[in-house]
Amino acid sequence: MSQSPTRQNFSLGRLFLPAGIRRRFELERYHVCEFVRREAIPAFHSGMQVLDAGSGRLKEQVMREELLASGATLHTLDFCAGPGVDFVGDVSDLPFKDASYDAVICTQVLEHVKSPPKTVSELVRVLKPGGMLYLTAPQSAPLHNLPWHFFNPTKLGMQMLLEDLGMELVTIKPQGGHFSQLATVLHFTVPVLQQSSLPKIVKFPAELAARFLFGFVAKLVLIPLDRFDTQCKNAGGWCFAARKPQHSSSTPSS
Repeated sequence: MSQSPTRQNFSLGRLFLPAGIRRRFELERYHVCEFVRREAIPAFHSGMQVLDAGSGRLKEQVMREELLASGATLHTLDFCAGPGVDFVGDVSDLPFKDASYDAVICTQVLEHVKSPPKTVSELVRVLKPGGMLYLTAPQSAPLHNLPWHFFNPTKLGMQMLLEDLGMELVTIKPQGGHFSQLATVLHFTVPVLQQSSLPKIVKFPAELAARFLFGFVAKLVLIPLDRFDTQCKNAGGWCFAARKPQHSSSTPSS
């Protein structure tokens, strides 16, 4: 999972909020983790081979323990070597044979690749027939992990990439609705202030106020309103679960 553009080393939430509420307020991470927790992990079991493509290093592998607890064999791949990375490689050119894995997870990575179609094709290629791909990406996100931030794919774009490869769509879920996205944008005020040219005497109290108002109060008010957004046209991103057909050439349809 790629690093969030809004997470900071210092957090008021870590100091004052119970762990459950703090996790719910980490909007850039919460919906993706819940998707993996509810859609992927229950299907994993001993004997399965699972690839986390674009896993990040150990500190970014927030679902690692839960994935391992499923009993499945977990392999991680990332562009950068480091703790927790089993294979160093490019998600657009995976160093694995065709049909190597029973399931592939690729969360919040697609925005960082130069060719999303090629990347998704590679993820599908290494899947065994009948295997599952769990793919998530932000539809709206500030620039992060620079200079490797190229695209924010929409729901329709992700659906097109998967259907062009003959994948069977099983689940499509938004990463929150409009109100969660609004809360996320407001919270981004914190890094904007940090990187601003405001005088230090103004910057610190402004940042502290933004952390309280936008990192806590706004989320407390806005998150519950998501239930009333039935269209999710302004979702923070999308989560897809798709199955590779039992008989598939893994080539795009004409």
